[in-house]
Amino acid sequence: MIHEVLMTGADNPTTGKELAEMFSCSIRDITEQIQNERRQGHPICSKCDGRNAGYYMAADREELQDYCKRLHKRAGEIHKTRRHLLKAMETMPEA
Repeated sequence: MIHEVLMTGADNPTTGKELAEMFSCSIRDITEQIQNERRQGHPICSKCDGRNAGYYMAADREELQDYCKRLHKRAGEIHKTRRHLLKAMETMPEA
């Protein structure tokens, strides 16, 4: 399982590409497996800040809380985009 090979702490991320090579699968497969493991309660976090991007196990409650805050913000942005697209659909002709 992926959580068993991840390093602990935000300073020790492993990229999706590295994980895909380790497990001989696609990055999409890694993403799906990570989502499954998170739903099983494994505190897998990720970050996307350039050279230091990747997945890692939360070192403590604070790291996990910070990641959950970032997820919440992303969910809000996705919801906002969906609202605007639904509004745009109102002006489109029926197919």
